[in-house]
Amino acid sequence: MKPTLIPHISYQNFVLDQLNTHYSGGILTLVRKDWTIISKLWITDLSFTTTWLHDLYSVKGPEPRDPASMLRSYLLCLLTSPTLSITEWVNQLHRVPLYTILSGFEPGDVPGVGTFYDFFRRLSGFEKANVKPFIKLKRKKKQKKKPKKGEKATPRNPGIIRKLVDRHLRHGSKQKQLPGDQLYAFFQSQFLEVSARLGLLGDPHSLGVVGDGTPVETASYPRSKPICDCSAQGLTNCTHPRRYSQPDIDSGWDSSRERYFNGYHLYMISTSDSRFDLPLYPRLHPASRHDSVSLVVSSIEFSQRYTLGTIDKILLDAAHDAEPIYELLDHHNVEP
Repeated sequence: MKPTLIPHISYQNFVLDQLNTHYSGGILTLVRKDWTIISKLWITDLSFTTTWLHDLYSVKGPEPRDPASMLRSYLLCLLTSPTLSITEWVNQLHRVPLYTILSGFEPGDVPGVGTFYDFFRRLSGFEKANVKPFIKLKRKKKQKKKPKKGEKATPRNPGIIRKLVDRHLRHGSKQKQLPGDQLYAFFQSQFLEVSARLGLLGDPHSLGVVGDGTPVETASYPRSKPICDCSAQGLTNCTHPRRYSQPDIDSGWDSSRERYFNGYHLYMISTSDSRFDLPLYPRLHPASRHDSVSLVVSSIEFSQRYTLGTIDKILLDAAHDAEPIYELLDHHNVEP
């Protein structure tokens, strides 16, 4: 069944009514820090989420949860308990009525874990099974000499930056579909456009940005599930493809903590003309990817997707100090 649009004013009235019912003169009370979260969600209109995802719901079937409330609940999770899993967040919604109310649900009527994952599938809009050949764990090789404190790991493929930039300057780069394209389109229309209208991004037609990467540690080893019945048949040496939860993670060097990690390399292009340092284009790369390579990839993708203005200046650290990068920036009329 198609979701029904709930205007933001209806959400605000719902929150007022529920807070008066459960938090005025009763056992439940609000503390000072609760009002910061309440005010953020009070002014954040997410009702367009329902319109945006409307076509992804079936005409038949039971009435779905309000998409705006589902997204609001997940954002609330990131604001209050960013390290919690979805399972633990659902438990938290059952324990804390305030979080349930601010999400847009009535206390005692909390969506299940499967409902959240079903919503995430629609939110991403990228239907591709993470089926890969079975990954055998490699034997431990002789450890390489660790970089010094604060020193970035060297690129795995020396000269790769020159090859990437030369190919882009010679042939251009055709835009290809990415798993996060639909989500970024929503982020740009509902968050970046609002920030631009409020003057929080600086001059949208002459943006000053900063680019830098940070490690994102996830699982310690690849996690997967079988898609065959070899285990039920008693076959132990199964070589069939498996479904991986994170098929694109690998190992990289964390220069700030001076240790290797398994996960992603988050490269962020953020605004530098605002005291808020708002993100413009977050992009997850393999953990082994060097900052300079991530910049080349992210900057090209950003120029293909960002429609609110152009970059005029960019601030980078020493990890990006390579001649091909200066040539790339000069080609796009960006001042380093």
